[in-house]
Amino acid sequence: MNLFSAFTLVSFRWYMGAMLFWNAAMSMQMIVRGYLAYDLTGTFASLGIIVIGGGIPTLLLSPFGGIFADRFSKRLLLQIGQTFSLFLSLAVGLLVLFESLIFFHLVIASIVQGMVMSLVMPARVAILPEVVGLGRLNNAVPLNSAGMNLMQMIGPAIAGVGIDIAGAEFVYLLIAILYALSVGMLFKITILSKEEIMVSDPHSFSKSSSLQVADNVVAKKNSAWQDLFEGIRYLFRDKLIFTVLLFSFFSTFLGMPIRALLPGYVADVFGDSGTTLGILQMGMGIGALLGALVLANMRMRKFRGLLYATSAIVIGIGLVSVSLTSLFLFGFVGFAIVGIGSAGRQAIGQILLQEYVDSTFRGRIMAIYMMQFSLMGFGSFGIALLMDIWGPQLVVRLLGLILIAGVLIYLTFDSRLRKIA
Repeated sequence: MNLFSAFTLVSFRWYMGAMLFWNAAMSMQMIVRGYLAYDLTGTFASLGIIVIGGGIPTLLLSPFGGIFADRFSKRLLLQIGQTFSLFLSLAVGLLVLFESLIFFHLVIASIVQGMVMSLVMPARVAILPEVVGLGRLNNAVPLNSAGMNLMQMIGPAIAGVGIDIAGAEFVYLLIAILYALSVGMLFKITILSKEEIMVSDPHSFSKSSSLQVADNVVAKKNSAWQDLFEGIRYLFRDKLIFTVLLFSFFSTFLGMPIRALLPGYVADVFGDSGTTLGILQMGMGIGALLGALVLANMRMRKFRGLLYATSAIVIGIGLVSVSLTSLFLFGFVGFAIVGIGSAGRQAIGQILLQEYVDSTFRGRIMAIYMMQFSLMGFGSFGIALLMDIWGPQLVVRLLGLILIAGVLIYLTFDSRLRKIA
């Protein structure tokens, strides 16, 4: 398979352009919001509050985002959500400009952003098969991940330098512009029909796979609650989907909080600088980009469960490496290792879910998948409190060691993950 084969589709090129701008905006927003929160309070707990503020609505509303994704135009949902994010960025930027910003404003912004993201992120993930077809997912998902991680390189660096040179208000204005560009590009996407999605699949999947779509299913008019409970029943009925999701939640809880707590970690360990924060975040993005490009060029038809688990172990190794140093160069390398593992974990998890899920439930299952980020929010708050008590380096080291040990135990006692092809 050609590394960039998905780019032969015009719609995928427009989709990638929209996602690049969106990812740049989100990565810059994470940096500047965390920087302001730590600057205003000087505590890791404040960062945890910011993350959990976005996590609570994600936990409560993501299932309904999945229902919306299964019922309505995914593209329209994305455009509405990004428009809300645009105006939210402008509002916070104006508060900074007029020196009226307080920590409470950042908490409210995090909650509102969490509400928006919970309702549109399932659509963002579930729309990809409708753009490229199932047959190109093995290439399109890693390329999408590579684009996301490319923006995690560029976006934080721009945000960090922008904070030091022009101020946080400039960064928020730029974020709003990026959201606007993404909304415009989404208009250019052509959505494939159900038949085109399936016909575009060049691989011969197992007939027993839940990937198969029953043509004789007649669309029913259910209530939102009926759709929700049907999705939950399907999750527990399909053991493979349940295994992939459970592992994703476990590895997210231990491996992802460092992203949200990075502003405080960098200030405490490497010195308080927006530029330093942006460059170290960029190191994570470089690693993730490299990992995603390698995955995009792989056929990945065997041993994907083991590769999925190995990616989480790589994250653990990166966390331990970062925690053993306060030297900038070694920290950069350690965060790059975290990025490599993160790219594999996210891309392979999405590919497995997209391929094996029944298309009738795709939006709802991907909504449950996105709930891992709300779990990260709750985990981040507890970890932030531990960082205030024990220090950030010790806590990050423990997270890495527990993640490595946990994955090995998971592989030992759950054969389903080892056997996923």
